[in-house]
Amino acid sequence: MNLFIIDDDPVQHFIMERMLNLYLKIPVDQVTHSDNADEILKFLEVNSDNTDRLPDMIFLDLNMPIMSGWDFLERYKSIQKKITKLITIYIMSSSVDPRDISRSKKYRSVKDYVLKPVTRPALEKIFEISSVSGSHI
Repeated sequence: MNLFIIDDDPVQHFIMERMLNLYLKIPVDQVTHSDNADEILKFLEVNSDNTDRLPDMIFLDLNMPIMSGWDFLERYKSIQKKITKLITIYIMSSSVDPRDISRSKKYRSVKDYVLKPVTRPALEKIFEISSVSGSHI
């Protein structure tokens, strides 16, 4: 299992990594943290046919200064067809705005909208859903 966490808050990176280590019953081979969504898009595009380097799952923050999660999703949509691996995206946001939740459902690559701070039950649900849907868990 290869995970990418895209969030401009280093505390969120630490919390997610800690929770993954504490609560997941499955091994996570690699967790890549980034505060720059544009760099991740470039990485995905360059490695579009290298399934070993591509993530199985992306945890994406919506509110970031350089490139928002929404901007990431729009650009990802344009390169998604080139990517040879199915990547599941989970939005992580502190926004409880129903418009954000509704908007997230318009992206086929987004599996769910998870409120921050991410809780143990939310994390367990994500990985139960993923394992049922045939991911590499």
